[in-house]
Amino acid sequence: MSTTGVTPTSATGVGLSSGSAPGLDAAALAALTRQLGGGTVDVRAGKGHAWEETGGLAGLRAGGVEVGFVGVSTVLGDPAHPADGCAALPWLEPGLPVKVFAAEGCTAPGRYELTLAQVAALTARTGDSRLVLVETHHGYAPVGELVDLCERAGTGILLDTMGLARITDDPAAAAARLATWTTYGQVKGFDWADPAGSRHRPLASCAGPTREVLAAAGALRAVTVESKAPSLAEDTALLLDWYAAGASRAIA
Repeated sequence: MSTTGVTPTSATGVGLSSGSAPGLDAAALAALTRQLGGGTVDVRAGKGHAWEETGGLAGLRAGGVEVGFVGVSTVLGDPAHPADGCAALPWLEPGLPVKVFAAEGCTAPGRYELTLAQVAALTARTGDSRLVLVETHHGYAPVGELVDLCERAGTGILLDTMGLARITDDPAAAAARLATWTTYGQVKGFDWADPAGSRHRPLASCAGPTREVLAAAGALRAVTVESKAPSLAEDTALLLDWYAAGASRAIA
């Protein structure tokens, strides 16, 4: 993977995922994000992260950050996640993207009807099918099927760099292929030569390939860090540097 002169296109938000600090309450997560120079958070619902019980979305916004998306455990095309369950999920609201997974085979005959019903239920909550973001994730739909899903069902993509590296041998090419539908990115530090056996490393250890994949994804609304590595300040600073022209800074 060549990394010479690679610069991501643009992003309006840089910040943290609640997965980076699951024990922080809503106000503290917002404060940490701002302290590090970011202005955006993404949050995972139903995983025991403290933001849910300590102010929720309103608490995060009151802390001066934008909420990029809410991640839920819904799997498109999986009968264990019926459409009426999607319709009843907490935290979903008009204009706020929801991040989901997509099962391999979710566009196959006999399963696509369920997928469409799930997307319709989520769209009724968000207001736009493009706000239903399917994560690039190991164990779920491959790149070709994600393209098919976006083209046929009108969904969007959350580009998870580690997830993408685990489902394709050419992540940059795959990111370019998905770029039309990709609006958010989530980065993790890991060994790009061994994405299945490494995680939670400083982003600086894999800056080159990460930048190349983000660049291939094109303009993004926000890019967040999800990591347990003790390098959140450095990781966020890298993203702010890469997206210097458009990144959200701390609110004065």
